[in-house]
Amino acid sequence: MIRFLFSSVLLLAPSLASAARYDPDADRAALRQSATLCYSTIVDASGLALEPEKARTIAAGLDEGLRLAGAAAVAARSLGAAAKRRGEEIETSAKTIERALKETSDPIAAERLRARRLASVQAELKRKLEDLPKPDQKEARPLFEKASGALQAADDALRPLEDHVKLMGEEAVELASSRSASKWLLVEISSVADAAIIRAEELPAPVSEAKERLGALGQEPRAAARTRAWEKLDLLRGISSRLLDAGDRACNRADEFRRLSAGFEKSFGVFETSRLAAAARQGGAKTLMNDAQAAQDKARERIEKPK
Repeated sequence: MIRFLFSSVLLLAPSLASAARYDPDADRAALRQSATLCYSTIVDASGLALEPEKARTIAAGLDEGLRLAGAAAVAARSLGAAAKRRGEEIETSAKTIERALKETSDPIAAERLRARRLASVQAELKRKLEDLPKPDQKEARPLFEKASGALQAADDALRPLEDHVKLMGEEAVELASSRSASKWLLVEISSVADAAIIRAEELPAPVSEAKERLGALGQEPRAAARTRAWEKLDLLRGISSRLLDAGDRACNRADEFRRLSAGFEKSFGVFETSRLAAAARQGGAKTLMNDAQAAQDKARERIEKPK
């Protein structure tokens, strides 16, 4: 069984598949810039005097705001999709980590139990050795001391492996925490990115209606025409403001997720370094433990069956 466990760990020796670095900065910049310019362009255009001669300029500003809203929606979709992919990568890596920790730690724990059992046998052999006649003691002692030295060497080889497993366990806790936190952030990013997209998709109809009302500014009664145009422009200001707010929140959550992702990647690197180091040494530790057991068997045979 121990042989099988060690073999399975060694088969895992090639590096675990680590999720790629997550960098949302390009999408964040595009979303924030497009949403900000969309809002400011619509506000600037709608702030012009509602006069027939200004209608074309105002309409052009609304069209530009609509174009910028489309660009913001594209960036929001990209931001959300990238975060989702990274979340899936983290989830896959987390599952790999759970398996790797178990497949690394189990055989090392089994060897530690074996070492304790051999140490217990060695202590019993020491008592039996002291009870032997002097001539038999002299003949058996070299075998006993050889076994003791072999056990010490095996123990010395096992301790660094246990240190690696301990570090892997500590990093696994950090990785699990990052995994848990990422789930909340991913829900937030998806929600606010979708909100930005929805706000952008709400603009075309009122923009078209606003342009129609701008075209009627010269009609009587002019005060009513201006009021009707102002109502649509005010609606557009509200929608673009909500687009800006959703885009800003999406960018902020994505930046939080970037930092969390970087922490996950760092912990994963430490975990993987320890795993590979343990995998590289396990074969040698097992060989030393086998040698110690063989030396102890010879010593026990001589001590328990003196000539």
